[in-house]
Amino acid sequence: MNDITTRWIDGPTASQTDWDAIEAILAARGWVSLNRATSRILIKEHGDEIIAIHVFQLLPMAGPLWVLPKYRGTGLAAELADEMLTFLIEANARGWIVLTESVHAAKLCEDHGMTLVNEPVYVMGDPGGLEVE
Repeated sequence: MNDITTRWIDGPTASQTDWDAIEAILAARGWVSLNRATSRILIKEHGDEIIAIHVFQLLPMAGPLWVLPKYRGTGLAAELADEMLTFLIEANARGWIVLTESVHAAKLCEDHGMTLVNEPVYVMGDPGGLEVE
């Protein structure tokens, strides 16, 4: 494993060859394309072959969505969801994440064509004094 090299590439300054190689890896797995302006990729290579990547990317998260209890059931949540969807589309967001904490929020996501992810999601709220060993 001594002949494996490590390097970072930044989306905005990456060569087109590097960017195309990363995009091909993502496409082959059905993953969303990266936003070049907001991505940085850690690459492991063996010679000229990319053998591993780990991506840091900014992906919009829509939420939380909240309505005062006495106004729930009035359609305000659906209206907010529609307006947020319009904004995300107009902003050319390539995708987004929504974390739901209620069946109502989950239904709004499904009604808007979102896909339920069947994989664990992990959150780091405050890394504080976290140290890497």
